[in-house]
Amino acid sequence: MTAFWTSLIWSKSSENRDKERYCRVQKPGSKFSPKTAFLDTLWQVIPNAVVFDNGSAFKGKLLSAFCTNLGFRLIHASVGHPQTNGKLERAFHDDMHEFYAQYPTWLFEPLRHDLPAYVHYRNYVRGHRALGGQPAITRLREQHRMALPWVLERLESYACYEVGRKVIPATGCIRLFGREASLGAALANVEVTFWESLEGLEARIDGQCVVVLRDYRTFKQMAVYEWRQLPPALYFEPYERAICPRIAVAQ
Repeated sequence: MTAFWTSLIWSKSSENRDKERYCRVQKPGSKFSPKTAFLDTLWQVIPNAVVFDNGSAFKGKLLSAFCTNLGFRLIHASVGHPQTNGKLERAFHDDMHEFYAQYPTWLFEPLRHDLPAYVHYRNYVRGHRALGGQPAITRLREQHRMALPWVLERLESYACYEVGRKVIPATGCIRLFGREASLGAALANVEVTFWESLEGLEARIDGQCVVVLRDYRTFKQMAVYEWRQLPPALYFEPYERAICPRIAVAQ
């Protein structure tokens, strides 16, 4: 995909401008995942809603929880009615005509080599009637508020939801993916709350994460017959928030 990934709905009312709502647009050319969608970003914007198609990557509980926790509307285009996501569909049409159709044969390496230049043209040079002939980047440049580090840190924490509660057995282990998953002897006979987040599967006590299974989301996406590839036992590790390098917000 060469256009900016999410269709964003802004409101220019003073009420919404005053709200501390932040969402960030994924870089063109990046492979979508909840983690890259929230962390690997270029722009700070303040939407009221985000529009996605019906791909499975856009229907996970983590994405839904992120939008719900921040108060954004998560809108999915109607199945069989691409006009409900018209901006994106038009972008696909333009990309086919202006880029892909220029190649008699679609070969991966030439397309990958030439795509960045086209993305730059598409977002920084090519004008759009809806923007008075200006390129798409002018719409994002209307957003002037800097996202402070503490705001970004708090933003990522909204991508989580409660999975359930459990009193950890005396062994300090629970069953996950058909095998024992150890939380440690210190949590034996203690009630914990499990949350799925960008970090993995968190075990929380009194709202604070104490241990985490960081590969949980990778394991969760595996089919049952693939579980034989997993280690014979799984181990939660003491929680330390992962540090991710950030891309500066453009001015």
